[in-house]
Formats: sequence, C-alpha cells, structure tokens
Amino acid sequence: MSSNKFLVASLVVLARIARADDAEVDIRSFEYVDVVETVDGSVWKGVIVEQTPGVQYKIATADGSVHVLKAGDVTKLAKQKNREWRGTTGVASAEGGGGGGGGGGERGNGVEKHFEPKHEPALPAPYAATGVRLAPDIAMIFPAGDAGQMNTSVAPTVHGGYELMLGNVGLEGGAMTRYTYWSIPGNTMNAAWTLETHAYARAALHISRLAIHAGASAGLDTNLVHIADLALSKTATGFGMNIESGVEVAATPTLALGVGFDYHPATDTIIDGAPQSIQYYSLTAGAVMRL
Repeated sequence: MSSNKFLVASLVVLARIARADDAEVDIRSFEYVDVVETVDGSVWKGVIVEQTPGVQYKIATADGSVHVLKAGDVTKLAKQKNREWRGTTGVASAEGGGGGGGGGGERGNGVEKHFEPKHEPALPAPYAATGVRLAPDIAMIFPAGDAGQMNTSVAPTVHGGYELMLGNVGLEGGAMTRYTYWSIPGNTMNAAWTLETHAYARAALHISRLAIHAGASAGLDTNLVHIADLALSKTATGFGMNIESGVEVAATPTLALGVGFDYHPATDTIIDGAPQSIQYYSLTAGAVMRL
C-alpha cells in the first residue's frame, strides 16, 4: 500500500513539474501575488516568473497568460495578499516536506511564491521610453567676444531626434536649428542675424521623472550683416558648434519641461575675409515631446 502511495505522489509531482515547464502557473497556489504598475496607469497582478534587470519583467496572470513588461515602463513593484489563495496541498509535502499554510520558501507549480528581486536597479525606473523627441524652446542669447557689442537677443530653437533608453541612461541624436536676430545697440537701420543648422548628440541620466543631459552640436552657421549707410549686405558661412547641457522634468509620459545652458565658441566667420566670429552664452527654456 505504501508503495502505491509513493507511486501516486511521484506521478503527481512529475505532472506538476511538467506543467511548470509549460509555463502554466496556478496563481491560486500563491499566498501573495506581485502587483506591477506601469507608466500608462495599468496595474498587472500575478506572479513574476522571470526578471532581466533593467530590461524586462515576465508576469503570469490568473487567466494563464504571460505578459512581458519593459523595465523602463515599470513605476512600482509591490506585494498583495491573494484572495484566491487555496493554501498548499499534501502534494507540496511530498515535494518539499512543508505542510500546513505554507511558508515563504514553499513552491507552487515550480515557481517560488514570494518574488524577491535579487538585482533591483540602483536608481528609480525612468519615466521616459525609447522614441522620437521634438523639443521647441526659446534661447536668451548673451553675446561675447567679437559679438560682445550686440545687445542680449532672443532666438527660437528646435531639436528633433531619437532617444534610445538603456536602463536609466538615454542616448539621443538628431538635428538642431536656431535663428538669432541680433539686437543692435542704438537707433540704427543696420541688421544682423545668425542661422545655425547642426547635428547634435547627447547623453542623459533619467531618474524617475527627472532627466539630466549633456552633449554638443556641430554644423553650418550662416551669418548675415546689413549696413544701411553703405546699402551693403554680406552673407558668410562657416563651421559652428554648441556645447549643451540641461535638465528636464516629465509632466506626463509624453511631455517634459526643461531648462538648459549653451556655449557657442568663436568658430565661424561673421564676414568673409574678416577675422571676427560669433561667440555667445545662452539660457534656454521649453518643452520636450516624447513620441
């Protein structure tokens, strides 16, 4: 009789292991379930059966399906008492020798009841996800060097690119354009403007809603100078660059507000044949659309 009982228990254990191998998880056998909240407001309840730190989570839900969630989309991990918990059965004793209500070390269908992440990210999950970035802003330009005689000017600026999220780090690249109509001192009919058309690259550290970035842009600067008394207009093109930094705070998953600081070194030419160049510092403020 005892040998028959042993045979039956062995068959049941083998059957349960087979079901576990087929990724069938009986949620009712877990005293506590995992609760995962994502940036879009979704709440997933079930058992986390696999975790790749900083990349993704796999959660099995009560309907028998397994869902893959990107780590960058996860905002909170928690535990919750399982209202459908049915406790452990006699077969659990045959598997591991634990009877009664079941402790934290017991298993159900080959998966631990209590999920304890062993390699949690050191920083809070980023609020941003990989995607297109469009950032219009206004720059307050403070001329320096050869352009120091100009007044403080205002320049509309647009960045457009793509950001790749690698855990809490974002790598972004794209195109930037800025148009500065220089404010010339005094009552004058003279005019001057600078058009920057650059490619840019930057790296950002994302900590929940906060993102801190630094980078640079480089490309073509086009400068125009009009001297009214001589009825003379001169246009010059040359190499231009900016060193950029800034901070963004996400208001929603698709919209962030930011401020920044730029430095434009004297690399271009104001008028062909003359040694003067445009140099300035700027403060920027605007929005970032994460599409």
